[in-house]
Amino acid sequence: MWAIVPIKTFDRAKQRLADVLSGEERRSLMLAMARDVLSCLAKCSQLNGILIVSRAPEADALAQTFGTERFAESPDANLPESLEQATQHLSANFQARGVIVVPADVPGIQADELNQLLRDHTDITIMPDTNHIGTNGLICTPPGAIAYVFDGKSFKPHVDAAFAAGFTPRIVPNTRFTLDVDLPQDLLEVYRSEPASQTSNYLRNAGIIDRLQALTKSQSG
Repeated sequence: MWAIVPIKTFDRAKQRLADVLSGEERRSLMLAMARDVLSCLAKCSQLNGILIVSRAPEADALAQTFGTERFAESPDANLPESLEQATQHLSANFQARGVIVVPADVPGIQADELNQLLRDHTDITIMPDTNHIGTNGLICTPPGAIAYVFDGKSFKPHVDAAFAAGFTPRIVPNTRFTLDVDLPQDLLEVYRSEPASQTSNYLRNAGIIDRLQALTKSQSG
């Protein structure tokens, strides 16, 4: 079982936070979240390896730090295409028998929960977001068992694809995969629920949390 961590970009990361964070702050936030995710995966005993999928120069340093493999997708590939290329790479070169796609913006995931998800997994396991609209984690055995979507509204398409391929997907809500970071309130929730994470440390040390809390207070007042 291999984990695939796609990171499309750092310098244009998290555009929906552009109203409250500068470009450099969003880049640093993306790096902190990626470190949290990779730290969790590195502790997961049920994984045989980790593959970072990115053409960004920062990916080399992350791969070296965490001892992962790195795969550079085609320059014009979108996210599903990048994941498909990475899956084929793992099957052809590392004999992967299963993959788990883990976004780099779920900094609250923990190794013990992930190990259990992998132990309970059979064919297709889907971890949806809070509203069951997007997919925040996807486990497939064999690799490429269903087509990847990952367009922000991929939960139902992934479920439908699993049934169409002859699988009954295991849907696991209310995991630590639920909280992904897209909006300012997500940053406040990460800081509240994961105070020891590298993401929270960055938010605190950069003064971002104080700024967001003051903004929230002024808006509520």
